[in-house]
Amino acid sequence: MNNLSPFPADTKCSPLSASAVIPIRHAVLRQGKPLSTCFFQGDDDAATQHWGAWENGQLIGVASVYAVPRPDAPNEREYQLRGMAILPEHQGKSIGKWLLTALENTLKSNGVERIWCNARTTAVPFYRRLGYASEGNEFEIPEVGPHWRMVKTL
Repeated sequence: MNNLSPFPADTKCSPLSASAVIPIRHAVLRQGKPLSTCFFQGDDDAATQHWGAWENGQLIGVASVYAVPRPDAPNEREYQLRGMAILPEHQGKSIGKWLLTALENTLKSNGVERIWCNARTTAVPFYRRLGYASEGNEFEIPEVGPHWRMVKTL
């Protein structure tokens, strides 16, 4: 690791375009489904941010955040995390942790108070390790699977 970034020297995190996240979303989150399922409402909104993790110049992970508060907290300064995906061969190397930390730090510096997501049940332990708390009960997203709402105060 270098002193300027939480990432190892060969790994970088940076903003990217909405279209750049689509191939990773498709490979990890919507494998076998039509590419059209990888385009999310709000992808092109001015407040939406898309970020990528790069290793040796190759895009290996993506995440997007949207200026959307939780449905039951409409007045909060919150962003929703969606489309967090790390290529399978790069999972388990802390890439997701570094990417999410960079996103959280950027949001916090812009006055955002909370970040939340609908996490796949299999990803709940990852989010808990990073300080997220589950909220409510497990629920099903049709054609995607079981999820939990996870929330973190920044």
